[in-house]
Amino acid sequence: MSKQFAEVQQDDFMKFGGERPSYLEIEDALMALGGHGVNGNNFKNEMVKLAGWTGGALTTYAQRAAVAQGAFNKIREALSKAKTADELRALLAAS
Repeated sequence: MSKQFAEVQQDDFMKFGGERPSYLEIEDALMALGGHGVNGNNFKNEMVKLAGWTGGALTTYAQRAAVAQGAFNKIREALSKAKTADELRALLAAS
């Protein structure tokens, strides 16, 4: 993907209002790459887990901000190199 995302910071997961945090932009990109809808959401969840997210369905990113920051920044780097969903999956699996 050609879009560059700002580096994700831990406090991004606790912000309300103002500028949209880059992790939300990354989630949008993952969902688009995965096919939107249910497929896009499943793809996003798979990529976040491959990148190191350890939380369950009821765990917010804010509860484990350091882990979420690491996972999203890993995805951020991989998205700059991947052109397809399979390329992204392979990059994250190899890291």
